[in-house]
Amino acid sequence: MTEKALKKYHKQRAYDISHRTFEKGQIVLLGDCIIEHLPMEKYLNGKLYYNNGIEGDTTELLEETLYKRAIKYKPSKCFISIGSNDIGNKNGSVKMIYEDIVRIIKTLSRRSKNTEIYIVSVIPVNNSSSTKCVSEKAQDRDNFDIKMLNYYLRNYARKHRIGYVDIAKHLKNDYEQLNLEYTIDGFHLNEFGYDIYKKCIEQYI
Repeated sequence: MTEKALKKYHKQRAYDISHRTFEKGQIVLLGDCIIEHLPMEKYLNGKLYYNNGIEGDTTELLEETLYKRAIKYKPSKCFISIGSNDIGNKNGSVKMIYEDIVRIIKTLSRRSKNTEIYIVSVIPVNNSSSTKCVSEKAQDRDNFDIKMLNYYLRNYARKHRIGYVDIAKHLKNDYEQLNLEYTIDGFHLNEFGYDIYKKCIEQYI
């Protein structure tokens, strides 16, 4: 998808999310394509949830659409996984990306006071030669940056008593890369990867 097409898609999906019929006080998932393409079912661990992830999402785009995708939903719990595309697009340093995420969390916390917020770790990539049809997204981001972002986010969550879902820990191999058993192209998850992803989130529901 071209950058122009991606922006158009993001705008349309954000509009659709904002204008769908929904129940307040349910579970909301926020993030990029990894969240959006989580196999859709109506319930997570028996609880109604709304998948408000959007392909190509960045911290800037999430902040711009935060009201449409989360605040107006007044969720009981909100899971946020963001930052991978910022790293891939070279949208500032890891520390800057981290600060953008913290600002999003603070805004959501302030404007939806009864929402429990959970930070979901960014998953690593794998661009090794043994990966078939390596995604460009696996090639344009550095696992060291992803590891550092997760380190900052985990410490923030611990300090401020926010839930932290360490999905990356369960999906990486011994070399801090995305395990090839869980991916189709070194970036996007396959059914086995999503099975782990879903189970990790369900532990906090």
